[in-house]
Amino acid sequence: MLTETSGKPQLPARGIAVMLLLCVVLAPIAAAAKKAEARSEDYIQGRTDGEKDARGRGIWILSGLFLGPIGLILPWVTTPQVPATSLVGKSADYLEGYQDGYVSKVRPKNFLYSLAGFGITAATAAVVAISVAAVRTAAGAAQGCSTTLGEGCANAITPDISCTAIPVP
Repeated sequence: MLTETSGKPQLPARGIAVMLLLCVVLAPIAAAAKKAEARSEDYIQGRTDGEKDARGRGIWILSGLFLGPIGLILPWVTTPQVPATSLVGKSADYLEGYQDGYVSKVRPKNFLYSLAGFGITAATAAVVAISVAAVRTAAGAAQGCSTTLGEGCANAITPDISCTAIPVP
């Protein structure tokens, strides 16, 4: 695939593009693998402890209640506060691992709280919509009631006493 122009061997443009693409794709993969190998015992212990200590916060119910679908996104895009009480005197690797483990477990828990709030809002909206539809149906049936001779009341929910059938002589 090497071509010679002016006495120097050169790669065609397609070959260079393929090599650059491989470098761009493989470099992050290699870096991540190297980073995973370099994790210390402190990092692993910190991550384990962070995952174990992770607790969701019930306040996230309010985001689902009042913000709707946006409230469902917030737990994933915000960074939860890591409790500092158990981190005093720990190494930097332990702190990094603790934060990574804590955040990875708290976000889904906060999302579930937010989802519960959103579910309450959705259920309330459904009940209101059904109630409004029932009231409109009842109002439409009440308008069918006539007081003319020979006709009866068509209101099935609460019949009007003044609206009764009067026999025609």
